[in-house]
Amino acid sequence: MELTAGQHAPRFVMQDVFGETIDLDNYKGQKLLISFYRFSSCPFCNLRIQRILGQYRRFEDSGLRMISFWQSPKDSILEHVGQQKPPFPMIPDPAKNIYRLYHVENSWMGALKVMRDPILVMKAIKGGFNPTTTDGDMNQLPADFLINPDLTIHQAYYGEHIGDHIGFADIDQFLQI
Repeated sequence: MELTAGQHAPRFVMQDVFGETIDLDNYKGQKLLISFYRFSSCPFCNLRIQRILGQYRRFEDSGLRMISFWQSPKDSILEHVGQQKPPFPMIPDPAKNIYRLYHVENSWMGALKVMRDPILVMKAIKGGFNPTTTDGDMNQLPADFLINPDLTIHQAYYGEHIGDHIGFADIDQFLQI
């Protein structure tokens, strides 16, 4: 059952790829975006990270903090996503414990639906994001959660296909509250 607005964000304490302890409780009092991605060499995930990095300074200046979860192991995340040098925690969760906690799902239909968005597919290819390893579920759908300062969910966004994330307009609206 999907999480919904108003629920408390499920708590977690995990280590990021650099060995830092990331405790959700430490984000109390701040606005937060928690994103769940597929595997670390996923072209759509890396394109999304590139787009986020293009907006990161503006998001950070507006008070938004970010945490990303990956179903890949640490070394793979550092090799692929880490090349873009995201300034926010990247948490490996190959056992998908936190994915289950947040009810992030797999769907073969969702994996195929990305082909309905040829522009996204072309942008990922033109961006040079080609999967070299698939150290995760190919049919893992992404999910994003905007978290209020009291650690309740403001918006839960479950992707319909493997390249579908919450829109930047939704993030901007959240930051204006």
